[in-house]
Amino acid sequence: MLNTAPEVSVACAVIWRNGQVLLAKRHANAHQGGLWEFPGGKLEPGEPADVCLARELSEELGIVPETVSPICQIPWTYADKTVRLWVFEVTQFAGEAVGREGQPVRWVSPNQLELLEFPAANRAIVRAVGLPRQMRVFDAQVHQDAVGWVLASPFESILYFRGMPPSRGLRDAITTAKDLGHAVVLTLDQLACFQPGCGVHLRKSDHIEHACQMLEQLDRPWPLTAGIRSDDDWQRQRGWPADAWLVSPVQPTPSHPDVKTLGWQGFAELIRDLGAPAFALGGMSAADLPKVQAAFGYGVAGIRGL
Repeated sequence: MLNTAPEVSVACAVIWRNGQVLLAKRHANAHQGGLWEFPGGKLEPGEPADVCLARELSEELGIVPETVSPICQIPWTYADKTVRLWVFEVTQFAGEAVGREGQPVRWVSPNQLELLEFPAANRAIVRAVGLPRQMRVFDAQVHQDAVGWVLASPFESILYFRGMPPSRGLRDAITTAKDLGHAVVLTLDQLACFQPGCGVHLRKSDHIEHACQMLEQLDRPWPLTAGIRSDDDWQRQRGWPADAWLVSPVQPTPSHPDVKTLGWQGFAELIRDLGAPAFALGGMSAADLPKVQAAFGYGVAGIRGL
């Protein structure tokens, strides 16, 4: 039977301390009982998601969030309930986290998360943990030396070597990027240079069934990214295994001068139901990150401005 129950909005957070993430275990008699979750709770009528998060973390854990940033919204339908998760990241807080409602709490390293059981709606959050907020795109028409470009990249970026063929130069750039703590995404035709810890960027021209077969042969690729420009794109690509989406063009950009821009309102509307972090692409710079977050997006991506 089709679930027609009203959508329940929940605010939750990835909470960091000393490189670890805080989890709470749901009570056995609760919905999705016995599973681990990212702490939070239901929004009250008319309550903003960030206000709800602060209230729930105080009531449930005894902490006060101080530095809070959006991750994404996740709409999810279970057999008995439809939910919308408003997911945040908390990097600073006051107080000591304890289970004030008798729930077990636990600090875990990010690499332990995939070993634990979560509600299905939380899977996208697990994949998003540790994702950099900035994605730089290499373009041979703009950039020259790939290794030099990597060395100039801000700390902990996602680096996408767009259009660069497999070569020793690409391998050296990837090795340098990994050594410096960057994330790397490669396209399917670059997988001859794949190294453990790299991710994959899926392009609209890729045949998704073939792409998924290739992904299965890789050693835990992360992150998986893909791009969309419209709701029509999203309807065609919504089954793709993307951990993050590049949404473009938000602002005018020299690389696509004839493509209609989304603007900030269009960006906010398009990313609402993606269920994963969204990067704004097109005319972006690091200074645009607050605008992205105001739209409940995740990060900025670009060729020239980053």
